[in-house]
Amino acid sequence: MNSKKHFAKVYKLQLFAFALTILVLFIIGFLLPLRPTESEFEKRKLAEFPKFSVESLFSGVYFQEIGEWYSDTYPGREFLISLNSKIKGLYGKSDIIIHGDTENADEIPDEYIAPKEDVLKEFEDETSQDLPETPKIDAPTQDENATMQSFGAVLVYGNRGYEYYNFSQKTADQYIAVINKQAEQLYGKANVYDIIVPTSIAITLPEEVRTQINSSDQKKAIDYFNNGFSDKVHKVEIYETLMSHRDEYIYFNTDHHWTSLGAYYAYQQFTVVSKIKTVPLSNYTQVEYDNFLGTFYSDTGKLPELEKCPDTIYAYKPNDGASMYFIDKQGKKYSWPIIMDVTKYGKSLKYSTFIGGDNPFTEITNPNITDGSSAVVIKESFGNAFVPFLVENYNKVYVIDYRYYNGSVSQFVSENNVKDVIYINNISATRNSSLVKKLYSTL
Repeated sequence: MNSKKHFAKVYKLQLFAFALTILVLFIIGFLLPLRPTESEFEKRKLAEFPKFSVESLFSGVYFQEIGEWYSDTYPGREFLISLNSKIKGLYGKSDIIIHGDTENADEIPDEYIAPKEDVLKEFEDETSQDLPETPKIDAPTQDENATMQSFGAVLVYGNRGYEYYNFSQKTADQYIAVINKQAEQLYGKANVYDIIVPTSIAITLPEEVRTQINSSDQKKAIDYFNNGFSDKVHKVEIYETLMSHRDEYIYFNTDHHWTSLGAYYAYQQFTVVSKIKTVPLSNYTQVEYDNFLGTFYSDTGKLPELEKCPDTIYAYKPNDGASMYFIDKQGKKYSWPIIMDVTKYGKSLKYSTFIGGDNPFTEITNPNITDGSSAVVIKESFGNAFVPFLVENYNKVYVIDYRYYNGSVSQFVSENNVKDVIYINNISATRNSSLVKKLYSTL
């Protein structure tokens, strides 16, 4: 009987201590004035304290938004998220650890057969429009005893992150149809090029590791795309080019993007296909920004293995006479360096050194080229590192990030007498139906 009373007393004390701890943390969360406003970990602005209105008060929305603000901006939130991830990692680490599931992939057909139905039909009703020798940089040394972990769609092998790729035939057919339609619309007016960029999991992950994981064959997938493109599309095939440089620093360790060197090798291949002059890398001014920790680092809860191996961004400035401006997502215009000094930027933000990051529209002018030549690059963020190399080949380089652009590429090309239209997408973008749909909206 006494033992039961003792157990009940201990239980009450534990319950009281727990409740008191929660209460104290709750009060601290409200009283501390230094609440964060942006999350470097998630790369977004955090919730703001809601404005009061009688309508929101009686609907219950006001207190709901206070709750969202409180949890989103709790002091030390990012540290607690990271700590939670590290604690989970203590439960054990084998050669392969999976946190979450990867997407199911379609089988990649051995050859492309044009679909019988109109694969763009589902987009149509929903779409509206508002308008020479290269210096080598060796890749960082990999740990021979590396182990493998998986965080949802991110694989970590040793001190490097990789993104899974799972082929979607339906979305691939839609992407092919979009590019073919653009080439048809611009035939006789402009040259349409397409560059599909493989991701690091297909190039730099050791073959013996790649065979153990559920990631589609990117070489076979890219062949499928290129076989589906019409003769009016100029295909820039870079898979084998990047594979031949796989031991160099062409992809980041902690981020999903390629490095500027990887983008330069793609630029070289583009000049071969387009028959324009290849400008040697030595003609550019190299700058370095170290201590870059990218998306893989964030997505894995700031994994220590990646933190120990931060990246260095090597960027290459074109000639000093070139100028650039961009229009941001709010419609504001900014003059900006083609390569921005990001020394003082946050560790996760340094990839924005290239062309001011992701903006709906960018224009670069090289006054040293007076022949009126021009190109437009339609891209997602992989294109950012590629664009600066074009500056030495054209009087005007226009950049459209189709994810945020509401105009028509065909109309823009006609109005500005653009001769080269370059689509560049990493292969993961070609499996995203929402992105392909947005790309279609800009035709």
